[in-house]
Amino acid sequence: MSKSMIKTLLVDDENHAIETLKMLLEQHFPLKFDICAMCNSVDQAIPAIQKHEPDLVFLDIQMPQKSGFMLLEIFPQRDFEVVFTTAHKDHALPAFKHAAFDYLLKPIDPVELQKTIVRFEEKRKPNSIEETLVSIKRQISSHNIVDLNTQDTVEYVDLNDILYLKADGNYTEFHLEGGKKLLLSKPIGHYKKRFEESNLFVRIHHSFLANATKFLRYDKKEGFMMLRNGDKISVSVRKSSTLTNGFY
Repeated sequence: MSKSMIKTLLVDDENHAIETLKMLLEQHFPLKFDICAMCNSVDQAIPAIQKHEPDLVFLDIQMPQKSGFMLLEIFPQRDFEVVFTTAHKDHALPAFKHAAFDYLLKPIDPVELQKTIVRFEEKRKPNSIEETLVSIKRQISSHNIVDLNTQDTVEYVDLNDILYLKADGNYTEFHLEGGKKLLLSKPIGHYKKRFEESNLFVRIHHSFLANATKFLRYDKKEGFMMLRNGDKISVSVRKSSTLTNGFY
């Protein structure tokens, strides 16, 4: 099954209603629905939902023994959307009080069904978190703020608060003002271009990319740079000539 297919349950006590809905879905949305179960009662639907974990359930309201509303009471914290299908207009308000995604009257109008599915697909797009993060990234990129992806979080850090980056194999250790450290799972070369473009950072050693505004003193004899917070970082021989020629 394609990841984009919608796992779907059809629940109706009338077989012809289920078959008609199945035909409409296949006709108007070919290869879009994985109809994983067709149930004639709430009692059949409960284990089917537990087994298949559907994305969408088309649910009749008036059925013998237990109504569609009773099914939703069994799943108060559900991970699937519900589209009620019924021949009775007076069920609309209770349906939406049960947080139905939509409500379709029988016989189902193909145009209304298409509108429902288009809305459902828009809602299920993975844009809530991902697009928000992309939007944030675009907005912060021009404000000297970077997003640093650690194992558990995305940290938004002002470039001015970064003292230096230290290479650690295929990882990079960020040293920030106040003694905070972040370990990121990319090599230091991954950050070189972005940080040097800021005109704040210089590569003073193959293992260090440092914020020049944090430099306090360069010890030419020992070959290290003292930062304003007291940290000492190595300076390569090749970079030392740049520093001694009045770089700063």
